[in-house]
Order: sequence, then C-alpha cells, then structure tokens
Amino acid sequence: METRVAGVPEDEESGLLPRPSSRGPRFPPPPASWATVDGPLGLPLEDAEGHARRFFLWGFACLPFLWAINCCYFWPVIRSPAASLPSTFAPIRPYVVRSAIGFTIFSVVLITWATTFIVGGEQLFGPVWNDLVMYNVADKLGITGFMG
Repeated sequence: METRVAGVPEDEESGLLPRPSSRGPRFPPPPASWATVDGPLGLPLEDAEGHARRFFLWGFACLPFLWAINCCYFWPVIRSPAASLPSTFAPIRPYVVRSAIGFTIFSVVLITWATTFIVGGEQLFGPVWNDLVMYNVADKLGITGFMG
C-alpha cells in the first residue's frame, strides 16, 4: 500500500527520474531531404555544393557578407549535427561551417574596430585622429569654398 505525502505533487513522489512514457520512445525527426531553406523549391543537391563553395570562396574577396548569406541559405545543413546529416550533405557542410566561422571572425573584428573609434576617438589616438577620420576630407582638399 502506497502512502501519499501531503502537499507533495504526485509527480515528485516518484523521485528525480521521470516516469517512462506510455507513448513509447521519442525519436528525433528525420533530417530534411533538401539542403537549402527554400526546401524543394531550392537548388538540387548536385548544384548546392558548387553554390556553397562559390559563396565561401567569394567571401575572401572582401565580401564577407556572402558568408552570412551562405549560412542563412544552407541553414538546414548547419543547424543539425554532423552525425545526423545524410551523406549527400557531407560535401556541403564544410563550406557552410567555415563560412559561419569566417563571418563570426569578420563581425568581431568589425565591431571591435568600430567600437574603438566610437569610444576612443581623439582621446585614444591623440593628434593622429585628424589624419584617421574621414569627415574632414573636404577641408583638407580645400573643396569647401562653394558651401557658403
């Protein structure tokens, strides 16, 4: 005969381990059969690797936002763990993961640079500040005479 403790909910009486579900084991959903966010309307798998590679390589040509586009477009590939991916996505995943790493590094460098200039300014750089900033280029070149 079981005794109930007053004031303790029934689910806490069983201890810390959850009760086995009567619905059976829960399995993760199967991976998507397409590599792009637009699903079956997107690229066929044969073309996806070429696009992922091109986005990744063009990101090095001073276009790092292509890395962000690569990550967004191939989100189903980057979102799920490598072990659960179908073998057809294996050639795409390295380009997408490297694009994510590249865009993260680019973002950190850009934010650090912008914060340094915004917060530091003339106090940080001293007299060199006038050579670094771009808002006084017209004054330096003497082309402000027409502006009243």
